[in-house]
Amino acid sequence: MMLRPWKNFITAGPRIFAVGIMVLSGCRSKTPSDPPTSEPAGRRSARLATDQARPAASSSDGPGGLADAASKAELPPDPGGCLPSNCHESLVRVAYRHGPVQAGDCGVCHESEQTGHKFPLRLAGQEVCNFCHQVTGHRSHLHAAVEKQGCVPCHDPHGSDTKFLLKDASAELTCRRCHVIARQRYLHGPFASGQCTACHQPHESDNKYLLLGGEGADHCLTCHKSLQQRLLASKASHRPMEEGCTRCHDPHSSDYRNVLRAPTDQLCFECHCDIKDAMAAATTPHGAVLADQSCANCHDPHAQDRPFMLRNELQKLCLNCHDKPQTAFDGHTVPDMRPVLTNRRFLHGPVRVGQCDACHEVHGSSRARLLRKRFPEQFYEAFDLAEYELCFDCHSSALVLEKETTTLTNFRDGERNLHFVHVNRSDKGRTCRTCHEIHGSNLPRHIATAVPFEGGGWAMPIQFEQGDGGGSCSPGCHEPKKYRRAGAAPPPVRPLSPNGGEKVMP
Repeated sequence: MMLRPWKNFITAGPRIFAVGIMVLSGCRSKTPSDPPTSEPAGRRSARLATDQARPAASSSDGPGGLADAASKAELPPDPGGCLPSNCHESLVRVAYRHGPVQAGDCGVCHESEQTGHKFPLRLAGQEVCNFCHQVTGHRSHLHAAVEKQGCVPCHDPHGSDTKFLLKDASAELTCRRCHVIARQRYLHGPFASGQCTACHQPHESDNKYLLLGGEGADHCLTCHKSLQQRLLASKASHRPMEEGCTRCHDPHSSDYRNVLRAPTDQLCFECHCDIKDAMAAATTPHGAVLADQSCANCHDPHAQDRPFMLRNELQKLCLNCHDKPQTAFDGHTVPDMRPVLTNRRFLHGPVRVGQCDACHEVHGSSRARLLRKRFPEQFYEAFDLAEYELCFDCHSSALVLEKETTTLTNFRDGERNLHFVHVNRSDKGRTCRTCHEIHGSNLPRHIATAVPFEGGGWAMPIQFEQGDGGGSCSPGCHEPKKYRRAGAAPPPVRPLSPNGGEKVMP
């Protein structure tokens, strides 16, 4: 208890101490049949008549100075004679009473009657509350309502039907006197249930916004324990987490899922401007970025051990959608990629190491099939080196520029470079997709067993055979041919059958 002027302490102190002992012990100071001896006889007779007509009061206050819920039919003892006047009885016919009121001692807070039936407070303004209730002055952030208006805008100094003597029917309604927050489509749990004090201290706090559990994310993690565990266990957290959860989430309500301040992609674009610009320029958008949770379909917004905050290994992420046929933005069907990516003996290098993004732009592209760089789209293509820039990110362009070689490729007849022969042509140059499965194959060098001829419905057979020193093929585009590298004989060519394409076994 803080020191007060001696006059006030001598006047009010003993009475407050006596009321406090009486309230904490659960006893009434006087029974209706045993009034204070100093009470005038006329007032005593009137009070006794009133007391005999009502049940005895119950006083079982707790340490906070508030009575437990009491029957509204019961009235506290009235040694001061305030209640039978029919002026103040309504103040105490409530479920919860202020400790001095429950004890029936108005003089704890009020001076004796003065001219005009006035009962001034013993201490000025807020000091009369602070004499007993030291709820401020210990923390760095004080509730503005307490600082500017004191206790009585929120609390009734005599009694209330609401716990803590609140003037309104709930803490939420009390807070909404000043803090009017719209209830939008998605609500944070404590806000939805009207429990403002689950997050905020009502009087003062060491944290901004009067938060209970600390500043920023520290406060949120007092409830969100599973997220806290992931943050502690992960190698990296999303940078906005360092600024606090409210960087992305509204703590009360929102029109967006997960109580986000804005749609997911717009929130991400606030920091990731390069991705925003790339997606704006893309003529072929990636459906995963546009669907459902947008960026959060692939990226964890809080913490991860993987690069780029990916929710899983890249290829497994892709197969979350591409494990079944998908309709692309331009209307063509992307086939089920799981058999190609997981059940082929010979996988293209980027596929083998799970780097789909080595060839595909995962957010959006200006090229077909979300490709990062130019790649021939047709079965036949007049040769232009620029059209193969995607392939030659990894492979040497000499592969299609040199007529003769002994080192660039095993696809040669003697020293004649057969890649050059097939690709480097001004008319009907064969593109990579003519012979190769881009993602993977059960044949060496990713050779396809059959390919759609010029994108049509006919699956043109390749019928490639590999030998120790060469090989052969019997495709639908020309008669069977064989090749032999210097110093070795190729296997025999297997001719086509009359029924058009099936091999005739020897």
